[in-house]
Parts: sequence; C-alpha cells; structure tokens
Amino acid sequence: MRLRFTKENMPTAAGFVRDSFLADQADFEAVAPADFGPAFAADLQARLATVQQATGAALRTSTTTQVTSRLYQNLDALRPLLDHLDIRLGLLPTSALTVPAKAFGLKRLRTRLNARDAEAVSKDLTTLQAAIRDNLAALTSKGYAPAELTDLTQLHAAIDADNATQNTHHNAGTQATQAEDAAFEALDALLAKVLRTGALLYKTNQPKRQQYEIAALTKRVQAAGPTGGADTPPKA
Repeated sequence: MRLRFTKENMPTAAGFVRDSFLADQADFEAVAPADFGPAFAADLQARLATVQQATGAALRTSTTTQVTSRLYQNLDALRPLLDHLDIRLGLLPTSALTVPAKAFGLKRLRTRLNARDAEAVSKDLTTLQAAIRDNLAALTSKGYAPAELTDLTQLHAAIDADNATQNTHHNAGTQATQAEDAAFEALDALLAKVLRTGALLYKTNQPKRQQYEIAALTKRVQAAGPTGGADTPPKA
C-alpha cells in the first residue's frame, strides 16, 4: 500500500486538501461537474472522518500484549514443576516406569518453553500428563504430590486459554488492519483526484497551486503536527 502521506499524517493533510477543495469547489465543478459535485464533497468528508477515527495498531494490540505477558508467565511457571518431576524420574529405576523416562518428553518441553511455542508446549504437556498419570504410584513413592499434577493441569488449561485468546486477537487485528488500510486507500484515491485537478486548474496561480502540491502540503503538515488539521471543520 503506497499512500501520498503516511497514515499518521493523512488526516491532517486530507483536512487541508478538503478545506481547499471546498473553497474552490465551484472551479472544480465548472471543469468536471459529474466528478466534483456535492456527492464527491460528501464522500471526501465521510472518508476523512473514517480515517480520523482509525484506532491504529498500537491501541488494538494493548489487550493482546497483556494476554501475551500472562501467557509467558504461565510458561515460565512450568519450569520448576518440570525440574521437580525430573528429579523424581531420575530416582526411579527403569523397571518402575511404564515407559522410559525420556518418553515423558521433558527435554523437548524445555526446548519448546525456551522458544515460547505455546501450541507445541500444549501438545507436549498432554503427552506428559498422560505419562504422569500412568506412573503416578511410582512417582508418588519418590515424593511426587498430587497437587503438583493439579498445578501442571491448571497451567496447561491457562496456557491453552491464553493462546486461543491471542490467536483470536491476532485474527481480529489482521481484519481490522485490512479494513483500516482500505479506508486509507479510498481516501488517498479521492485526494489524488483533487490534487491532480487542482494543480492543473491553478497552474499559473502559484499560491493556489501550492495548496494542491504534495511538497507544500507536507511542509504544512510538519508545521501543524500530525493532528494539526485533523479536526478542522470544513469551510462553509
């Protein structure tokens, strides 16, 4: 997506263009009445308003950031539970287990945790919990407490819930970004018509022409700041 102005500066720049166009609308209509009549002016104003109301990625991701932080905390909380389980497994003879100790998947789980791959961790936790339950009596003989399995199960559920929420927010954010991009592109297309026509209409009138030139508009935006003209009401 290539815009004539950045998303941050678009509302201000578009506000300046809108004001200039409304002041000069009679000249535009005289040349191209079908293209620059009242419907065009209304469309320009509506699309500018849509862009002004865009929330932006930073605001949309605030909730996702909180969920991700909690997810990472829960992943880290697994580590001592795995270490304590590993100690008990090392104290048990192979004959006491229904599967080899390495089949519990602790080494792979730690690798997944280091990568913060929540989906892979969840899959490995399912395997681990089944192995623990199948060998609970042997593990209990070495001090493994049922509460540890409960903690592991609860963390697993919390990780799954936050991972699902994170995925939902990501998908929603993607859709919102796509909609926002479409709004900016639609406004940009209207600005292109106004800027090109205005520059040609006032080709020999430098002060007027500069109102429709990118370079001059960019300087005005920089002077006003990104939100300097965002809420400027249209001229009567």
